[in-house]
Amino acid sequence: MERAILHCDLNNFYASVECIKNPTYKDTPLIVAGNPKKRTGVILAKNTLAKSFGVKTGDVIWKAKQICPNLVCVPPDFETYAKYSDAVKQIYLKYTDFVEPFGIDECWLDITNSQKLFGSAYKIAENIKNEVKQKLGLTISIGLSFSKMFAKLGSKLAGNDEINIITKADYKEKVWHLPVEKLIYVGRRRLVQFKKMNINTIGDLAKSDKKLMIAQYGINGEYLIQIANGTEPDKIANYNNLRTIKSIGNGTTTIVDINTFEQAKQVIFYLSEMIAKRLRDKGFKSLCIHLSVKDNELSWVSHSKTFETPTNNAKEIACHSIELFNKTWDFSKQKNLIRAIRIACSGLVSDKENFQTNLFEDTTNKEKTSKADNTIDKIKTKYGDKTIKRALLLSASHINCEASDDFFEEENFE
Repeated sequence: MERAILHCDLNNFYASVECIKNPTYKDTPLIVAGNPKKRTGVILAKNTLAKSFGVKTGDVIWKAKQICPNLVCVPPDFETYAKYSDAVKQIYLKYTDFVEPFGIDECWLDITNSQKLFGSAYKIAENIKNEVKQKLGLTISIGLSFSKMFAKLGSKLAGNDEINIITKADYKEKVWHLPVEKLIYVGRRRLVQFKKMNINTIGDLAKSDKKLMIAQYGINGEYLIQIANGTEPDKIANYNNLRTIKSIGNGTTTIVDINTFEQAKQVIFYLSEMIAKRLRDKGFKSLCIHLSVKDNELSWVSHSKTFETPTNNAKEIACHSIELFNKTWDFSKQKNLIRAIRIACSGLVSDKENFQTNLFEDTTNKEKTSKADNTIDKIKTKYGDKTIKRALLLSASHINCEASDDFFEEENFE
């Protein structure tokens, strides 16, 4: 049976979710972006109406408002976006276990064998598209093809809420005349090189000299030719085997540059609170902490530390991180100020796993702390993250709570 691969790309995902949250935005040009006063004034997403005015992702807010004065700007709500993304994946998983995410809003699906249960590949694609639209209010562009990369290209060429099919019979007619930069692995630098080699279209790449490409790009040269011909051997990963989390962390760019240890300490505790809660939510403790500091000239410095007893307690994570910070940064010697701090916890183990404790450690106090953490988690889950905070953070006006960027490092990062 010929392979049937779908690439599903949620349309204007962040902006679409915001319009679902607040239906009054439906007929309004809208962008999702940070606050320019907090240095995060870059457009992350725009809805179709904003796009019609010429607003582009990656533009700065002030520039977008010049061409669209009525533009509505809302801050990103990554927690809600993740929930919608997971809900969409659950619909995909009804049809196949072979679901491979590519970012929060895109997935490949191998539905080759699913056709025995659910009908033709096109019918499955149509069912998925309609179900996501009816249940979640989101639309998808779907590419359907015999190869992974042609499926991705198909969704790129499809309109909103459309299915684009590229078959073995018509791929040369549909694909080969397109600019070579339409392919996923052809970025700006490679495009410049291709132009020098007179490779301008996907067809040019498909028919290029294999020996020359291998000499120029190694084994990747042959792979690029395979992509252009739809013969690449890539398989779609099984979703159940994908998400092996290797570390959990958070970072933030502060509203103003940090110039005192007290300010840095507040940021570290703020990030540690968020990381500790995520560790507990996912059932992990950490045996290693990595702290990175970026100065106002955009240079990073970092240190790591491992320890014998794993933790998912915010205070312990913060204390370890402060120790690392003191090795990393000395305000009396540094000429630059701090612009951003990141903390990542790795060496993850199950929070149910038993470890040898320190004989001199106060285990009773640790048990009390653990109970307090769990109680605070329940309150924050029910009433929101801002309902309880440390006294230390009450005066932390330099911390950009809206722009904190969560990151999860995984074996197969989305």
